[in-house]
Amino acid sequence: MMVSRDNNTIKPPKLSVVVIAFNNELYIEEALESLNEQTFKNMEVVVVNDFSSDRTGELIDQYIEGKPMFKAVHLPENSGGCSTPRNTGIAHTTGEYVMFLDGDDWYTIDACEKMVAALERTGSDFVAGQVIRTNTYEIWYHKQIYSVERTNINIREFSMLLFDSLSVNKIYKRSFLDKHSLRFPEGIHYEDIFFTGQAYFLADSVSIIPEPIYYWRVVENAAVKSITNRRFDFDNFKNRIIAHRLFDKFLRENGDTLYQEHKNNKFLRHDLKLYTNDYLLFDEDYKEKFHELTYAYLHEVMDEYSFMKLPEKERIMYYLLYIGDRDAFDDFIRYKNGLPTKANRIMNRGSKYYFCASDIDGNHEKFLSMENLEIQYQISDIELREEVFSFRSGVKAESIPAEEISYNWVLKNRQTGHTLSSDTLQDTIVKFNLSKMSPGNYYLFLYVSHQGNLHRRLIKNSVIEYLPNLMVKDSELSKALFVNHKNSFAIKVSPQKSLDKIRWAFTRRRKLKTEQPNTIQKAFTAYSKKVFKRLPIRSNWVLFESHMGKQYSDSPKYIYEEMYKNKPNYKYIWSFEDPDRKELPGPAIKVKRNSLKHYYYLVRSKYWVDNQGIAHLAKKRKEQVYVQTWHGTPLKRMGYDQKKLPGEKELSKLKIQTDAWDYFVSPNAYSTRIFKKAFRYGGEIIESGYPRNDLLVTKPDSVSNKVKDLYKIPAQKRVILFAPTFRDWDPNSFQKTLQDINRLSREADENTVVLLRLHYLLSSKISRIAMPENVINASEYEDIQELYLISDVLVTDYSSVMFDYALLKRPIILYCYDLEEYLSRRGMYFDLAELAPGPVCRNIDDVIYYVNNPDSFIGYKEDLNRFVSEFGNIEDGQASRKVIDRVFD
Repeated sequence: MMVSRDNNTIKPPKLSVVVIAFNNELYIEEALESLNEQTFKNMEVVVVNDFSSDRTGELIDQYIEGKPMFKAVHLPENSGGCSTPRNTGIAHTTGEYVMFLDGDDWYTIDACEKMVAALERTGSDFVAGQVIRTNTYEIWYHKQIYSVERTNINIREFSMLLFDSLSVNKIYKRSFLDKHSLRFPEGIHYEDIFFTGQAYFLADSVSIIPEPIYYWRVVENAAVKSITNRRFDFDNFKNRIIAHRLFDKFLRENGDTLYQEHKNNKFLRHDLKLYTNDYLLFDEDYKEKFHELTYAYLHEVMDEYSFMKLPEKERIMYYLLYIGDRDAFDDFIRYKNGLPTKANRIMNRGSKYYFCASDIDGNHEKFLSMENLEIQYQISDIELREEVFSFRSGVKAESIPAEEISYNWVLKNRQTGHTLSSDTLQDTIVKFNLSKMSPGNYYLFLYVSHQGNLHRRLIKNSVIEYLPNLMVKDSELSKALFVNHKNSFAIKVSPQKSLDKIRWAFTRRRKLKTEQPNTIQKAFTAYSKKVFKRLPIRSNWVLFESHMGKQYSDSPKYIYEEMYKNKPNYKYIWSFEDPDRKELPGPAIKVKRNSLKHYYYLVRSKYWVDNQGIAHLAKKRKEQVYVQTWHGTPLKRMGYDQKKLPGEKELSKLKIQTDAWDYFVSPNAYSTRIFKKAFRYGGEIIESGYPRNDLLVTKPDSVSNKVKDLYKIPAQKRVILFAPTFRDWDPNSFQKTLQDINRLSREADENTVVLLRLHYLLSSKISRIAMPENVINASEYEDIQELYLISDVLVTDYSSVMFDYALLKRPIILYCYDLEEYLSRRGMYFDLAELAPGPVCRNIDDVIYYVNNPDSFIGYKEDLNRFVSEFGNIEDGQASRKVIDRVFD
């Protein structure tokens, strides 16, 4: 307590810390010392001794003597858990905020200061900080949660928070705890699961600070293990399930069953995984009860599809638990640990593998599918001589009959492609004849052949028992054992003579520049394409593409997201330039644009949905349906309307596209008239509004919050979106944009953030350029529609973004510094100055004036409303649905 000098009244402290202790005589003083040394002093510490049988209580009393900030509460009997002492501690506190500390852990020296500051800065109901474990175990989900500061988020928008179910790394408003009567459930262990779970869903907002706050002492070999380390006591598992059932009940009663799936995901990937990791060490009685309880609980809250999005091994493991297949589960645990299985369970159909359930007649394959075989291999006794390389190998693939599988070792020259195969194995000795080696790095591979399928493994240093430092030389070549920066093992072969070294260096450079697919590959590709064109069209396959595979965005994105949620019987394919860098929701397959796989889906998919043009990539077949969504309301002239017509080749390509279109999506009657004429298109036009603009009508808060969290934009900041168009005659126009951005940055007020969004064809040009502190380069953000939602003002020029953004009825500035040049080069369909939805500025000074004087937009309100009435009058948030109804229904 604090005493006010003015009126001698007792003023409650800002913070109360509840410390609980039971038989912590080795660590309790260190825990209390970490509180006594805190940089934050406006606090009280309530230490609750849970009837310890060692010297813990005595040490507490000794330590707090003469320290008015501390007080002790000694319970008359042991509670058997953490809940009662924590609740007792809360009852004895008076602070505005509450934190918790266990008696064998400790805080960082400024933990309380950081947490109080974060809570007061954000106004959240509680704030969470990082936990540091004292052992080497890395908590994988911490990087995803604590990588950046997250301000005023909600569990419903960031479900990953569920993985952090600890209560001790958080600071709570006392008013929040009291408002919801939030206390720890007594009589069970794993009380944090229920307590923290409730807190997440009851809180209006939560904040995350990426700062180390709490040290969690893990004493794995302690004589008396902590509750979390007693996994070999079945009651430990039973208590964890009880806590989860309480949480499930809360979700039902609180109306949050929509988030049961996210909570289940946390249970599977964290809680249950802790026990499956130790499964082989459990006795038979434990295993029996474990299967019985797990089966019952999984069926309470999940179905068989709950595991489909999990990593492969977890998906298989939990599905086997779900169907109650104890024998197959036992075998899979052994299989993934490299141990023999009781039955051979690796099955394949062609190149597809799966782990076989005991009920072989069940429909289990899709749940038990496997990408790769588990192949164990080890290398030892390596020898290198001038013409012989040898080693002893141990290779095995469990759960496959030995007669079905064979092994072969290969050395492959990374630079030339030259390969050497091992001689016939003698026992476990592998030998290579090195007499025909050429310069380069020969990497070692293991090839495993099974049922006509070839599995290749690149050998890493980690599987080599001991790697000697060996090198041999003759007059021509040196050969040395070598490990590269990716830990891959090779034999490095280098020329010895000076002239040979020069010749080899020249050969390597030339090969890197001119390497092309070989003749066999080209022939195979051509033959495959002929075969694919003869295959029947799949009536429920839909191929999507946006901006030539560069993005997951625009109307194709919103049509896809509407479809996959409501039409699960379709197969969806997206083509990208770089599929590995794209994250997609839903079940879509990703393919690399212009690859053979892409061609396969192009010629076999019944539907194509695209916003630019893909008909030149494969000839559309008669039964196929092409939906062209296009990518903007036309202001600048296009197609056959351009002042300077494109060349014959481009016009021919355009005709291929327009002849292939079966449906063309238009945002309004104005655009419909232009598209028909500019593209000489006579097919059906769906005048529905743009599917991409559904978002601007519905304006979901979750999207706005997601984008603001990504860019760490505080809620009170005003956001200016700066989005110029692409000038195809000036590839360096981005340099003018950078100059203007720097001016705007310097002269905008401190409450303004500028989002720079260059055209996707220019975004890479500024990816490495540093921006001013109040400018965010959002050019790589694929979906500009989502950026609109967080923007208060748009600055653009001749881009069609003005038509979409206008739907939000927010101010628009048209920065047309090169209006005459643009008109002469591209031309426009209407007088921009006459119909503009906002001020037309000819220099950056005028732009800055409007940005800094928001009241000046009042005079353009009528212009904006008229603009929306003309070009956005049919946008009702249902465009995606309308397109789908017309094309697919």
